[in-house]
Parts: sequence; C-alpha cells; structure tokens
Amino acid sequence: MVDAMAKRVAQYGMITPAIFFLEMNKPISFIGSQAMHFFSPIVSVLFNNFQEYAYFFEDRQNVERLIVRLEELSREEEEAHRRQKEEARKKKEARNSRAP
Repeated sequence: MVDAMAKRVAQYGMITPAIFFLEMNKPISFIGSQAMHFFSPIVSVLFNNFQEYAYFFEDRQNVERLIVRLEELSREEEEAHRRQKEEARKKKEARNSRAP
C-alpha cells in the first residue's frame, strides 16, 4: 500500500508537497484516521478502499514509511534527471568536437 500511494503521488509530481504535508500532520495522523472512519460510510460510496486508508493512517509508523518511500522516489527521479543532463551534455560536446 505504501508503494502504491507513493507512486501515485509521484505520478502527479507532488512528492515534495506530500512530504511537507505528511511531516506537518504526522502528530495528528491518528485523529485524522478516526475522522476518516467516521466519514467512511458516506465516502466509501465514492472510493472503494477508503476504509483501508483509514486503517493505514492510524499508525504513525506507516506515515513515516510513506515519507521514506517518497524520499526514495524523489532521489531516484533526481538521479535520472542528472543522468539525462549528463548524457545531453556529452552529446552536445561530441557534436561540437565534430564541427570544423
């Protein structure tokens, strides 16, 4: 569940805001999960696995696991971006060295 949530956040390009939001609200994650349980009869009509998310956010360790996974995805994205820039730079240098 952690990996699925993290990949979904990364898909929308919201890793950094999600990390900030989760860090700020980690102390009250249990209260939020209880509110989710309260509203689940209504919201479950729209979202099938809403109850699973409510159970997930009851434990602060799960929130920390999600934050760690988001940070890993962020590092992976940064590394891929860095590699792309390096390859583009090498291609540009190769083109410039061939030109008379």
